[in-house]
Amino acid sequence: MSRLARLGLPVAVATAALALAACEPTTPPASAGEEDRGFIPGGDYVLVGMDGEAVPLRDVTLRVEEKRISGKGPCNGYSAQNQAELPALALAPIVSTKAACKNLQLENRFMSVLQSATEMEYYGGVLKVKSPSTWLIFERGVRADSAVNALDAVRGGQ
Repeated sequence: MSRLARLGLPVAVATAALALAACEPTTPPASAGEEDRGFIPGGDYVLVGMDGEAVPLRDVTLRVEEKRISGKGPCNGYSAQNQAELPALALAPIVSTKAACKNLQLENRFMSVLQSATEMEYYGGVLKVKSPSTWLIFERGVRADSAVNALDAVRGGQ
């Protein structure tokens, strides 16, 4: 038997093992504080768009948990149980505090859209919450505590 023929079987076995190992599915590890929620990462988000327009301040937040959402609007904190499995939404009535403020109109619109939301999508770091009438667009982040609006933040205070 030639030397090449003797190496054929072990080389074929090794090649097959490598090919099978390459086919093994892998899942990226969740970052600290993030869990896969039906392809919706749990954690904190900040509202950046509503009704097809950018929101001027980053003062509306959303925290996504397995069976609950919560957050803070410009005026009030809120929470609701999700009675569906993410990415689907079927929110129980939203419970919120009742403080008044100058941005109550924005907050009321946000709460109305969120209450009627039916599903979420997450892609490229952007969370979209879909209702029958519009989308709420969120990015990863936390509430902006200052009164600097997004345009001023981009300008760097110029």
